[in-house]
Amino acid sequence: MTPEQLKASILQYAVEGKLVKQDPNDEPASELLKRIENEKAELIREGKIKKSKKLLAISNDEEPFDIPDSWEWIRLGNICEPIRYGFTSSAKDNGNSKLVRITDIQNNNVNWNNVPFCDVPKVKLKDLQLKTNDILIARTGGTVGKSFVVKNISEVAVFASYLIRIRLIDNELIDFVKYFLDSPYYWQMISLKQSGTGQPNVNATKLSEILIPIPPIEEQKRIVAKIEKLMPLVAEYAESYNHLQKIDNEFEDKLKQSVLQYAMEGKLVKQDPSDEPASELIKKIENEKAELIKEGKIKKNKKLPAITDDEKTFDIPNSWEWVRLGNIGDWGAGATPSRQHPEYYGGDVLWLKTGDLNDGVIQDTSEKITEAGVANSSVKVNQPGNILIAMYGATIGKLGIVGKTLVTNQACCGCTPFKGIYNLYLFYYLLSARNRLIELGSGGAQPNISKTKIENFIFPLPPLEEQKRIVTKIEKIMNSINTH
Repeated sequence: MTPEQLKASILQYAVEGKLVKQDPNDEPASELLKRIENEKAELIREGKIKKSKKLLAISNDEEPFDIPDSWEWIRLGNICEPIRYGFTSSAKDNGNSKLVRITDIQNNNVNWNNVPFCDVPKVKLKDLQLKTNDILIARTGGTVGKSFVVKNISEVAVFASYLIRIRLIDNELIDFVKYFLDSPYYWQMISLKQSGTGQPNVNATKLSEILIPIPPIEEQKRIVAKIEKLMPLVAEYAESYNHLQKIDNEFEDKLKQSVLQYAMEGKLVKQDPSDEPASELIKKIENEKAELIKEGKIKKNKKLPAITDDEKTFDIPNSWEWVRLGNIGDWGAGATPSRQHPEYYGGDVLWLKTGDLNDGVIQDTSEKITEAGVANSSVKVNQPGNILIAMYGATIGKLGIVGKTLVTNQACCGCTPFKGIYNLYLFYYLLSARNRLIELGSGGAQPNISKTKIENFIFPLPPLEEQKRIVTKIEKIMNSINTH
């Protein structure tokens, strides 16, 4: 159970009358509601509040759950003054009143020093001015239904138009009502009461209709005391839970990294003596590369230096060989078509930027270009199966497997592996070596793994059949870790 689920369970138990025992000596809630009804009638008679439209009686079918016999169901509108919408005004540096907005309510608190001002006509200020124990509720947007109880206010302040104010007739109810407004039942009601198909919103009428279970006043006090005793324990639980989650996530990441490292050292699957050794594979790759150069399909690059013993970071099986990444595929970076030509953008050609890399298969990109954009730039076309790596920026080292033909920008380097290289084995190797690659690019103002550095990076090459067995084993283990 998460800390959020635990807190929700406590609050739901509270509003159902299951958190504390009932005391037969408590005055029943029906008497409390009679007093509230009488007090509200007196305020109307004195002209202090306006008379609201009478709310419908509560039917048995409406009651969402059973409550103790000493409790009563009531509509929210019956225990408060007429629900009030906020004041429409732009925020100002000076004025005769502070203007509390939805964004000013953070972590159930308002920093009054940061609240802007507004000018409220004097005839409206009396009605709109906030008092201690006023409840503000967001009526629209992503925070719809979120509530805040005004406490110890010393400022002249009104509330903005996207907020609704609830002012209880009897402030003795305030603490219980606030916890009610945090309960899962309340949020379920907010979800049901929302109107419109666009931005979610709830109006004063819908809020007035919400059913609220009212306990005897003495039981309310016991419920609030119990909740306030439990919440610090929930906070302690949250701290432990989050710590364990962090450990669990770190363990999972380390476990995955260990699996990849074992794989690249030849320790994850058994070697098969009948596999054609990597030395023969290298010869075939060299022949393929020479043929592609001869046919003009790839360019001839400068010969890569021999690998020294100092570069070899771990031992590999006898049937494997150390090579450089430039030996096992054709690498190339992309480009950005000129932004001065709008006609180069908005086409059907997938144009990948490094932010699109997801350490998985790439099926779409956030931006697309036209065939004219391809023709008038040096973008590199990458076919399905190619492996991509981000060379610099915030996403340095991020990887991708091309799922659909695409081109890339200059921050991304793509590899078309030669026939003896299983593309997924290359992908998992780059994943295992990501931190070393990033370190290789450090030193400048912005970390940068250039194409040259990538091509010079060493690569443990197993026989082709073993590459396939390694990938199968990796994916089996990773799936097991992800579903544990």
